[in-house]
Amino acid sequence: MPHTNLEDLIKDENALKMHIKSILQNRRRRLIPKDDLRESAVLIPLSFEGGGPSVVVTKRSMAVEHHRGEISFPGGRSEPDDPDLVITALREAEEEIGLSRDDVEVLGLLDDHISILGYHMTPVVGAVPCPYRFTINAESEVLLRVSLASALKDTVWMAEKTTFMGREINIYYLEIDGGILWGASARIFKHFVDLIAGRTIGFGPVSPKAKGWVRELLGRQTGYAAGT
Repeated sequence: MPHTNLEDLIKDENALKMHIKSILQNRRRRLIPKDDLRESAVLIPLSFEGGGPSVVVTKRSMAVEHHRGEISFPGGRSEPDDPDLVITALREAEEEIGLSRDDVEVLGLLDDHISILGYHMTPVVGAVPCPYRFTINAESEVLLRVSLASALKDTVWMAEKTTFMGREINIYYLEIDGGILWGASARIFKHFVDLIAGRTIGFGPVSPKAKGWVRELLGRQTGYAAGT
């Protein structure tokens, strides 16, 4: 690797993609038994538009059944015709944000995650061309970007403890332009940036603003609890 520090690395598109690909291909991925969980996949679209790397997320519509108004990665439940979960993630991204599966360079997979709604989630990391004309469907209200350079800082992440499936975990929060990334999406993204950095990125207490944003959002929903 020609770069000696992370700050230089993320400025070089090809070097960063090689770095991510190498990490994901040379580590043992955590696999969680699917059991009776609903199998699903999400895509983490890595974009280099606008002078620096960012990850594309959507703010979900208030008209959808689950996770109304939340900020999340494109993705959804596996369909019987999907040959694997990579295809599930690519198909869902094509449907939700108009990203053609042929335009995605798959870099690898992150650890499995479980959501409170009983979804078994496999995150797929993929690089997308820039510029790109995304088109969102009715499931999303707006498309947002999360700066990778910012997310790699120790001063931006927030967390609080909770118990999930009998063990203590952190609920992560990240303030971005357009709202708060939190729950399962924040947990997946935190795992991703920790891998890129080669260490656990630091975090502080959750701000009243972040808690208030999530509390207001959950106040308009029914059917599940905070933190997933």
